[in-house]
Amino acid sequence: MKGQPIATQAKDGFRDRMRRITQASLKAATMKVTEMHPDSARWYCLHVKKGREFDVENTLAAANVEAYMPREKDSYIRRGKKIDVVQPAVPGYLLVRLVPSPEAFLGLRHQNHVVDFVGGTGGYHVVKDVHVAVFKALFGDGNAPRVATDKTIGQGTEADIVFGPFTGFRCVVTAVKWCREARASVRIDVQGRSFDIERMPLAHLKKL
Repeated sequence: MKGQPIATQAKDGFRDRMRRITQASLKAATMKVTEMHPDSARWYCLHVKKGREFDVENTLAAANVEAYMPREKDSYIRRGKKIDVVQPAVPGYLLVRLVPSPEAFLGLRHQNHVVDFVGGTGGYHVVKDVHVAVFKALFGDGNAPRVATDKTIGQGTEADIVFGPFTGFRCVVTAVKWCREARASVRIDVQGRSFDIERMPLAHLKKL
């Protein structure tokens, strides 16, 4: 812009170009493409900044990208009053369905508040349709039902994840919260990259 230093103009120009590239790439991840190539569409797990899950979900919805973020109801007491809230069931993550391509991945990775896809150098983690379907059935009404848990699981326990979008991963439990629905914080390793997951239902874990 006139009156700005050359370096600032160059930086603004670069940002504008990247914004245009990102928006153009995002079109490759839309439902228009998945509807044209349904047999090629796959579910992936998007890692986002905690507290920004709804922002990312709304952005993708506006861009016509199919996304799913399981919700659950919770409540807390503030100044003597009960406050009911709806929050992400798996904070920091949401699922997206797309036809895999460099353009689609680029467009999604460069959205505000997106960290990256869950995966490593060998490729991004694909979530099987059957696991997504069961996950949707479990959280469809915003209330996760009570399920049996292994009460011997504690901090430092190694376990397999046997339910949900992270099925098939091995994890280490970093903390356990015993409440109405027992939850664990876990760390998974995907081809040398670590991902921390809070509020993993303990019933999703099978102790090694």
